[in-house]
Amino acid sequence: MKINGGLVFLAILFLMLIPLSSADFSEMFNKITGRATSGTASVNITVGNSAPTIPYVQAISAQDPTIGSTTAVVFNFTAADSDGISNIDNNTADAYFQRAGESTRSNTTCSPRNASGTSITFTCTIDMWYYDQNGAWTINATIKDTNNAYVENSTTTFTYNLLTAMVMSPTSLTWPQVGLTDVNTGSNNDPLTINNSGNDINLNVNVTSFNLRGETTATQFIYANNFTIENASQGCSGTTMTNATSINVTTAILQRGNNSLNYNNDTSGQEQTYFCLKGVPQDISAQSYSSAAYGAWTVAVIT
Repeated sequence: MKINGGLVFLAILFLMLIPLSSADFSEMFNKITGRATSGTASVNITVGNSAPTIPYVQAISAQDPTIGSTTAVVFNFTAADSDGISNIDNNTADAYFQRAGESTRSNTTCSPRNASGTSITFTCTIDMWYYDQNGAWTINATIKDTNNAYVENSTTTFTYNLLTAMVMSPTSLTWPQVGLTDVNTGSNNDPLTINNSGNDINLNVNVTSFNLRGETTATQFIYANNFTIENASQGCSGTTMTNATSINVTTAILQRGNNSLNYNNDTSGQEQTYFCLKGVPQDISAQSYSSAAYGAWTVAVIT
């Protein structure tokens, strides 16, 4: 059989290329196709923040106003955070007492105490004023965590009680020296200012006067009905007094208010009363007449 010389040559050439292809073919293929043997991948992981909670607000018993002053109301609330108490921003622990139409009372410096793994208790003190309205007030406790996540709890209320009270000044009335013919002489240290020192409203002002007896001659008197009272001015055109009888100061109606404003109106919770001596009995002698025998005149607020 005759062997083709061309075929023999190709066979020899193929055998010589086998080692070369086993060593370099893969690399050459990769270069041709662009396939890489290594690479990089970016990584982005977000760790979530758990917002704090306020699971507990202490119930507050009914509170009584303090005459002409404040009542300190103390209570606790608990804040919790599943991320741990280190994630709670203690400086943001605030508390508020709120009622529609009323000024909010607050404490923005509640004190932390009794911390545990995931919760911490805060103590808050809020001052309520004597003129704050009686009724239900909402307790609003709030806090943030270090990631500024905010929570509040306003599910609890407490009752602020009603207080009917007054304070007046001055507590004595004087007149300049009068003669038998003098008329319409006003007191020289009125008006008598009456402060609503509680939180009741629509209070009438009544005055009970008594006859003034002579301090030297005890059988002589300046009678209660020689005096008039009113709340507008010293004009001596007010209501005539009656001995041992409570007389209303017409149009004097006390509302609740902040007495420190020193206004004679509803906002300040004040009314003023003027006293006038219309004249004296013509048969009395020159001497001092006072309320020492039958008692001091009484000013009262009537609901």
